[in-house]
Amino acid sequence: MLFTINTKLTLLVMFKRREMKTLIIFLFVAIGLGTLYGQQTVSTDSIKFFEGKTITVCSKVSSTFMTKGDKKTTFLNFGPEYPNQLFTVVIYQEDLQNFSYVPAEKLERKKVCITGEVKVFDGAVEIAVEKENQIRIVN
Repeated sequence: MLFTINTKLTLLVMFKRREMKTLIIFLFVAIGLGTLYGQQTVSTDSIKFFEGKTITVCSKVSSTFMTKGDKKTTFLNFGPEYPNQLFTVVIYQEDLQNFSYVPAEKLERKKVCITGEVKVFDGAVEIAVEKENQIRIVN
């Protein structure tokens, strides 16, 4: 016999240790990437509790509005219609160039998922969106 029982056990333990190290490294990488890229999905009625956090929320756009004049700001309201909305997505004029469509027109009455940082402005909950990839249309 080429290997003794002792040698076989030693090789088995070494193999298991290497396997365990690989598993531990994989878990740390997976957890790290999940924390870095993963966003928490929350319901529209609890979004106000996530001020300062980056979250994802999915809901139907109840109404849209684009301001008139030189600086056009787009507002997408969720929940009951304005002024009783649960939260608003705000897209400033300088960020509209990052969209291949007009958000106020295309997203009205559509179900969407929004990812961004929750802020409270004058008591109203909002997420400022700067890029098209922060909004995903859900069929």
